[in-house]
Amino acid sequence: MILNIIFSFNRAIQLDYLLQSSLKHFKTPTKIVILYHTTGLHKEGYDLLKEKYADKNIVFYERKNVLFDISFLKTVRTRTSLRFFLNKNLLNKKGDNFKGLLQKIMRKSNCEFVMFNTDDGVFFNDVIIPEEVFDIIRKNPDNASYRLYVGDNLEGCPKYLENKGDYYQWDYYTDKEIHHWSFPFSVDATIYHTKGLLKHLEKTLYHNPVTLEDRGFRYMCKNRLMRIGLSPIKSSLVATKLNRVSQDSLNPTIHIKPDFLNEKFLDGYTLELIIPEKIDNANIVPSEIYLVKGNHKELIYSLDDHGKKVQGLLGIEGAKEQLE
Repeated sequence: MILNIIFSFNRAIQLDYLLQSSLKHFKTPTKIVILYHTTGLHKEGYDLLKEKYADKNIVFYERKNVLFDISFLKTVRTRTSLRFFLNKNLLNKKGDNFKGLLQKIMRKSNCEFVMFNTDDGVFFNDVIIPEEVFDIIRKNPDNASYRLYVGDNLEGCPKYLENKGDYYQWDYYTDKEIHHWSFPFSVDATIYHTKGLLKHLEKTLYHNPVTLEDRGFRYMCKNRLMRIGLSPIKSSLVATKLNRVSQDSLNPTIHIKPDFLNEKFLDGYTLELIIPEKIDNANIVPSEIYLVKGNHKELIYSLDDHGKKVQGLLGIEGAKEQLE
């Protein structure tokens, strides 16, 4: 079974859309866990989600402010790591237990495999994972993963991928240029061996999903881990660039305000995104965005020049540059 840990912050309606797509398209057994953080009225949005999915065996864990997260004790070995711990946790009034809680969830889980997701993702294709893929990860717990958001339908798909019939395989360290097939650690739809990954996360400095990916990537590269890349032939997930909620990231978006979306969610609306029939990028700006309540369907966004500009900045390496 796969432990699917979804990171979420003040985007309950977008998380709802991801959950609907995951329940529809994921054909391999999964256990879904929501690791979330929230402020103000957004808390009511997550309370609404808990009620909505009460019968789906989805578990919610809320990040909590703590004096300090003891899981950092295994990582503080240098002045640089001490500075990170002090700035991000011990001396930070907003410091919380993200690192310790994530590792505890993984440690207590009986799932052999784990993947992370962020609440702006959407599964658009059925996910059927070949048993051979699980065998490869099982035999290489430090060195293999299966990435669902890449495939030969994406722009810039490398020619060195080896077609294995039901999946692709490659070496993450083939290219020196940074892109999806040379980035050996991601917090989006990439399946790892739970125990194999956990022992390395325990040694890694991070305090939220953004630094988890950044520091995790650096750690894997430094130690030449997660070399074996695996993916479906066609990608199964896209990230939708509606907004951003992290202060640690300046990725371009179309700025649909989370507060507005939350108000609508509390009023009984759900989200509907129109994504391209042909997916050639792992990050997209939807052509249309609707809010739906019963028979009422309200168009709140249609692709405009700004959206086209944002889409143009989203290349195979992620964001080509920042856009304010």
